[in-house]
Amino acid sequence: MSTRTARTPRAPRTSRPSRRPNLMLRLALVAIVLAALAAVVISAAGSGSPGGGDSSAGASEDVPAFDTATATATGTALPAFPDKGADPAVGQKAPRVQGTDLSGATRVVPTTGRPTILLFLAHWCPHCQREVPVVQDWVQSGGLPEDVDLVGVATAMSDVRPNWPASSWLAREGWTAPTVADAGNQAAVAYGLSGFPYWVVLDADGKVVERRTGELSTEQIDAMVQAARDGAPKE
Repeated sequence: MSTRTARTPRAPRTSRPSRRPNLMLRLALVAIVLAALAAVVISAAGSGSPGGGDSSAGASEDVPAFDTATATATGTALPAFPDKGADPAVGQKAPRVQGTDLSGATRVVPTTGRPTILLFLAHWCPHCQREVPVVQDWVQSGGLPEDVDLVGVATAMSDVRPNWPASSWLAREGWTAPTVADAGNQAAVAYGLSGFPYWVVLDADGKVVERRTGELSTEQIDAMVQAARDGAPKE
């Protein structure tokens, strides 16, 4: 008669806690971080694509209110500036922008009855960093006539990008043109910005005469001044 060896009973298995909740929490945190970064960085194609530029001071508790101020834009938004072909915004009434300028005062652009050139700038854009001193020298040499306004719009501002804050950069360059803060990019979107520097020429009626991107020579800026005076094409 055969005998069998008795087996020692196994201890009952203990269930392991599921790792799924921790994984889901991590994925949610990653999504929140990515969404926050996307909210402060505007994607700009063309000559002034993101990246490059001189590194300067980082974010600070002493950053002026200008560098976090948000402008508002009212009216019909302009279509995005096309890479090529005719500009569909020419002749269209430009949106009205209201925001805080470098002095802390409220400024509205464009001014009714005055031809205006808007120059959209990003503090981290190397093309803007090269263009600002060129434009400032042009202004100081008498290039800007008294009957035409030049207004800067500081947009795409971010304390995680180079050359922050924008107000300190403009002060170092001796920038004298009135400049509106557009930390929330509302003005940039309303004007169809596609790259930096971004130029929008408006006539005395507030209609778009032309738009350009990239670094311009003083001769090209002179031509824009004359275009602003001449006005948008008549329908």
